[in-house]
Amino acid sequence: MNNKKNIVITGGNRGIGLGLVENLSSMNNVIFTSRDRVVAEEIVDKAKNRSIEINYVLMDVNDSQSIAKASEEVSQKFKSVDLLFNNAGILLNEYQLPALDTSEKSILDTFNTNTLGVLRVCKSIVPLMKNGGRIINISSGMGQLIEMESGSTAYRISKTALNTITKILSNELIDNNIKVNAICPGWVQTDMGGKNATLTVQESVQKITEFALRKNFPNGKFLRHGEVIPW
Repeated sequence: MNNKKNIVITGGNRGIGLGLVENLSSMNNVIFTSRDRVVAEEIVDKAKNRSIEINYVLMDVNDSQSIAKASEEVSQKFKSVDLLFNNAGILLNEYQLPALDTSEKSILDTFNTNTLGVLRVCKSIVPLMKNGGRIINISSGMGQLIEMESGSTAYRISKTALNTITKILSNELIDNNIKVNAICPGWVQTDMGGKNATLTVQESVQKITEFALRKNFPNGKFLRHGEVIPW
């Protein structure tokens, strides 16, 4: 990918999403989504202090109307979208419980955000990808079937299902020259990953950025730090 790219990052107000915004905005045109206007404005103002322009749109990935409105705003700022990061996601408190004690509400709420939320966003953003494009779904090694362990039932189900959507879209969108991959960002020091995680946000984001912008971009793969891993 050459020159400045038009990039949309969901959930760009904290953690890995914010790291991607900060890493990519100096050399590209970036719009991030947030549910919180105050937090989003603070990020934009800090960027201005570094003479960097960042735009945001308010979006709730659980609300199709919110996504449609946000996508319309994106279309007014970008002629087309080159790169979409589906980063917005949640990990609810019941992750410490075994599967048989996990509530259906926890599973459904997590699935609604982490899985269906990505599909909703793609439905609105893919039509804006007029010259081909790239979609990166932020998944997790916790969704790998080959190494599936116990706990975090809702989160694991949502990420395994996200990987399924990734494969389906990679098949269905290739005729439009749109490539879709899922990535595991590693164990990162975010609110979700915790302080004991092995990677800083910047370390993880740097690897993701290198992968996202590299010339040889795969399709329909699951990767960690640019290397293909088993589903």
